[in-house]
Order: sequence, then structure tokens, then C-alpha cells
Amino acid sequence: MRVLKGILCQCLVLMVWVGLTHATGEKEAIPVIEIEGATYDFHQVTQGEVVKHDFRVFNCGNAPLQIKNVKPG
Repeated sequence: MRVLKGILCQCLVLMVWVGLTHATGEKEAIPVIEIEGATYDFHQVTQGEVVKHDFRVFNCGNAPLQIKNVKPG
């Protein structure tokens, strides 16, 4: 009986802790990428011609954003 009371007490404490965590709005810290004008049409490009365009990238999340690889496509 004493063991059952201990387990019930632990469950109650865990449920209260989980409830308080959700009630305070704590969220996982994640980066959220936003790219202004995510596509750009270069139209017709002659072979060997160098073209470039700047993309504005924003981190709208609450953790550092790391861009490790960029590919055309």
C-alpha cells in the first residue's frame, strides 16, 4: 500500500509539472528560416555568363539558424 501511494504521488507531481510547463508557454527553441523572394528568374543566360542575385534570409525563430549547404535548383 505504501508503494502504491508513493507511485501515485510521483505521478501527481509529474502531471502538475507537465501542466505548468505547458501553461507557461515554454516552447522548444528552434530556428525558422524565412527567405524574402525565395525564387528569382534569371531569364535567358548565355553560357559562361556570370549572373548573381542577393537573397535576404531571416531567422524568425528563437534559436540560432545555421545554413550549412546551398544548392541551385
